Amino acid sequence: MARKGWVLAVLLTLGLLGWELALLELLSGGFGPGVEVLGPRLAWDAALLLPVWGVALGCAHLLARRKGQSRTTLESAATLSLCFLLLMVPVTTGRGLLQRQPAQPSAPKASEGQPVSATAQDVGSEGRFLCAAVAPDISASPEESEGGSLADAAWAGVRDALVLQVPVFPLALLLLRRRSRPVTSNTRAVVSPLALLVMLGASCSWESDGRRPPSGMADLTEPEGACAPGARVRTYAVAAVSVDIPLNPHGDHVPQGLMYILEEELPALQERGHVPQPLVLRANVGECLVLRFTNRLATGPAALRIEGLRATVSGAGQEGGFVPGTSLPPGQSLTYVLPLPETPEAEGAYLLHDSGDGGEREVRGLFGALLLEPAGSVYRSTTTGEPLPNGSGWEALIDVPTGQGFREMALLYHAMGPPEVADVRSARGEPLPVQDEMAGPFRPGAFGLNYRSQPYFEREESLEEEDDARPAPPKLVAPPLLLRSYLGERIKLRLIHAGSAEFHIHHLHGWRRGQRAKQAPSSPFEAPQLLSPGNGRTLTSAGAGDFPTAAGDFIVHCHVPNHSAGGEQFTWRVFDAPQPQLAPLPGSSGAAD
Repeated sequence: MARKGWVLAVLLTLGLLGWELALLELLSGGFGPGVEVLGPRLAWDAALLLPVWGVALGCAHLLARRKGQSRTTLESAATLSLCFLLLMVPVTTGRGLLQRQPAQPSAPKASEGQPVSATAQDVGSEGRFLCAAVAPDISASPEESEGGSLADAAWAGVRDALVLQVPVFPLALLLLRRRSRPVTSNTRAVVSPLALLVMLGASCSWESDGRRPPSGMADLTEPEGACAPGARVRTYAVAAVSVDIPLNPHGDHVPQGLMYILEEELPALQERGHVPQPLVLRANVGECLVLRFTNRLATGPAALRIEGLRATVSGAGQEGGFVPGTSLPPGQSLTYVLPLPETPEAEGAYLLHDSGDGGEREVRGLFGALLLEPAGSVYRSTTTGEPLPNGSGWEALIDVPTGQGFREMALLYHAMGPPEVADVRSARGEPLPVQDEMAGPFRPGAFGLNYRSQPYFEREESLEEEDDARPAPPKLVAPPLLLRSYLGERIKLRLIHAGSAEFHIHHLHGWRRGQRAKQAPSSPFEAPQLLSPGNGRTLTSAGAGDFPTAAGDFIVHCHVPNHSAGGEQFTWRVFDAPQPQLAPLPGSSGAAD
């Protein structure tokens, strides 16, 4: 009999684990913790649930013997469910009280973009029931509570027990297959208090969908529970802001532009002469990335969507649940936690963008990129060779401890829409004229790379002496985009499509400007690369002996004629001698060594 009881306990435990997984999948929208996080938590749940089920079965058996008469299956299932609930309430309450203890060390601090270990902040996180990940603890920290901490913990325990209780009665009814009196002979079991418990549990789980912790707890410590123990945690605080984006030395600009920016770089954005660049973040495969996103637009919503990577999301400032890409009103924030894949194949470029409102904010510049680097990589400045303070920027030197380092350059191709949508203006504030080439009408400056555009069209001479009465707007200028490297270096070119639904065709001419002598025509760098919306790809050179085989200037452009004439054409300059403000790649066999 005892053996059958433990078999039943195992089956009931497995049933509850399946319920927890189903509930997490349903309420997280498929963006819950990964297998590497769920595995240990499931094992912990099983270790706690199995003895509780054993005791509950023993109690139910003793109650049946004391009554001295046979029971229907419904009565037996109801008794077993009540015993399980009465045992689970103190267990979940005790778990809540233990989590309140301040013995757990605080997470180590690090500057923006620098990795720290997740071990300290994740100690004890596996002791949470998965149901508590769906219905988060509402209890505040001890210093924030005034005498009500025990009541809060007790309520949290009751709530978690009720969430677990929802499938208990059906499971018990299904598994208790012993002979008994007909079910219809005892109708009071049908209207037993278990019906009320099921409804309470269902309402509790419904309320917990996207439920946020109270004010004061919406920091990074709660969502970082999605990070695997021991993982390196890399954090970034990102904001969406309005900015006038200069496009080229002519003064063409996007007056109603938008951009993502690191919070720590907001003061620099106000400085005179600051040239905006698309936000390019870095993290290493196997790390845990925490992105805190805040909408700092004066008016209107903003969102941050991460293409191609799973994330858990939490937020504050508005009621309701959050899903990836949720638009936030001004002043509100949410946090993404991304346990990054560990496989080397995950290395590459991933788009960050705002796809809301039909991409209207995206075409105005609200996009960026996340670059996943090989495990253990260190990022260095291309200017000084020193470590990058926050790991961001469209170009960097990447040191790989277990492999070859490389020079990295990220190119974000973007379009600002058709002529009637693209708001691109000259230095004097007039819209740039519409051109009509072989591929149809377009507005110069509406196509670019990394917020830079070099359109080719007949410009009218400025008639400033005739317009002295009208004050000219401030002239915003930006230097043209220039890719730089040394001969013989290993290079990874990250190509990202951003900004609109139009396709781009990246192409690098394999000859120096003004010559027609092709160099290494078989190199993948010279082959046209089709970029589809939202996707990225990486082109890699092997270094010495690979493309390019000589120093000089190379043309980088989009192979779509209107895109190239409209601004997507730039220069890649390759040097064979040391240059100021251009650090060489350590270990390179090129002439710059």
